[in-house]
Amino acid sequence: MDFRPTEDQLALAGAVRDVLGKHPRPGTPGEEGPEPGAGGVDVALWRDLAELGVFGLRVPEDAGGLGLGHAEAVHVFEQLGRGLATGPYTATALAAPLLPEYASGRHRVGLSDLTSGACYLEHLDALDALLVVEAVDGEAHAFPGHSQVLRVEPIELRADPVPHPVDPCVPLHRLSQKPLRGEIVGDAAAADALLREGALLTAAYQVGMAAVLTERAVAYAKQRAQFGRAIGSFQAVKHLCADMFARAELARAAVHAAAVLLDDDRADGDGADLPAAATAVSAAKILADDAAVGNARAAIQVHGGMGCTWEMGLHYFLKRAWALSLAYGRAAEHADLISEAL
Repeated sequence: MDFRPTEDQLALAGAVRDVLGKHPRPGTPGEEGPEPGAGGVDVALWRDLAELGVFGLRVPEDAGGLGLGHAEAVHVFEQLGRGLATGPYTATALAAPLLPEYASGRHRVGLSDLTSGACYLEHLDALDALLVVEAVDGEAHAFPGHSQVLRVEPIELRADPVPHPVDPCVPLHRLSQKPLRGEIVGDAAAADALLREGALLTAAYQVGMAAVLTERAVAYAKQRAQFGRAIGSFQAVKHLCADMFARAELARAAVHAAAVLLDDDRADGDGADLPAAATAVSAAKILADDAAVGNARAAIQVHGGMGCTWEMGLHYFLKRAWALSLAYGRAAEHADLISEAL
């Protein structure tokens, strides 16, 4: 098993990074971020990423995709996290292998996991389709054994906007009624795969945020002077930055290891290593959530009073990290899955 990125993977990550660099982004010091369209989505950024093929990354070439794997997908989502890209990127990328008509990115897709009791939808006004994972027999836990995937028309949903969501860049709606009808597009295995792969892509996004927060904290510690010295020369600040780096790199290693395990399981085709891959994904999600939230808090602390100001933009990262730590399984749920596999 080789975890080193290939030249093609690095080129793909670089291409995504270049696209993100051409667009304003939330969290940039002194900037208000992009002017969002319907549902909080930067339409221009979405279009450019769609042209790059990021949504059809794991769709076979004969179905209009790039025919790549999870190892490439985590590189892409790490860059999206670094750029704090806002939109239903994860759900649309998850839907494409199941429904290749979404590989082009012309349609924005949402995902709701009703088996976990979640009744909230992000970017509802921007969605063209919604995938709903629901329990067939009424079981309610993170990755149900008896579930199915429905395709639902967002326009038919009854939902109320949440006035003040945790992440100010992500419009949130609360379902007032579960979908009454929908087209079945996946069985229990497909439902499990969606939630598992969603946890992996979310973890990769969190790693991207953790990494860029480390870089910003280190850069600020080098330039901000106190008592005639750069604050980065003080031991307490050094320890904060070192801990940030360690958290980000540990989480990155876990995410890429989980991606390789999932790809190996897919290549084998018999699912023999699926429990190991699922456990690796859960571990990666726990570590990545901890890295993103911990590094956001530490970055604010390194910036001192400036870190608490709106214009520095660090609060965007903290709020996004909080929100994503609740997506595709919370830490306690993933810890339970790991303990059950041991």
